[in-house]
Amino acid sequence: MRTKLQIIALMSIFSRLFGGHSKQTASNFIIGDKELVVRGWSDAELRQIMGDFQQSYRDRLPPGFSTEIHADDGGILRVTSPADIKPSFFCWLINYIQYPKGFDLKSRTILVAGRATISSDFLPADQSLVGKRITFYIPTDDRDYHVVFAQVDGQSFNYPFSSERWQRVQEPRIPVGISELK
Repeated sequence: MRTKLQIIALMSIFSRLFGGHSKQTASNFIIGDKELVVRGWSDAELRQIMGDFQQSYRDRLPPGFSTEIHADDGGILRVTSPADIKPSFFCWLINYIQYPKGFDLKSRTILVAGRATISSDFLPADQSLVGKRITFYIPTDDRDYHVVFAQVDGQSFNYPFSSERWQRVQEPRIPVGISELK
């Protein structure tokens, strides 16, 4: 006769094998070639926002973390960093650029998109996304102020900061103008 522990273990294995588990994405996947594309802030404002973010997270960012900001035609700013940061911090940075402390957000339209290449598992057991470009953004009609969405290969996901777990969503809620931030 099997013990209760053996039965529970077998049930867990069968549940995982036959689809009885959540399809949430891994929160610790690796991304590379990160870039932020921003419209709506001036160069000076974005530098201040980036400095505030770095100051707020200085004990959690890599030592010597720095960013480079380049202006393109049309008021688009590109932010890159020679140092790597965790994907969660990259998402927090996108959110912080959209909703920085101490700035008037009512008199302007801010668009922020993050782009990166997925370097390791994004979805459990879904290796097909490795090597694909992913776009991160703040969703249209955001009322949570603590969530980032992402789209890769026609699939949409959200990342609520409360759970720090990627979840597949049906409605991508892509803001107007994100596709223009190339």
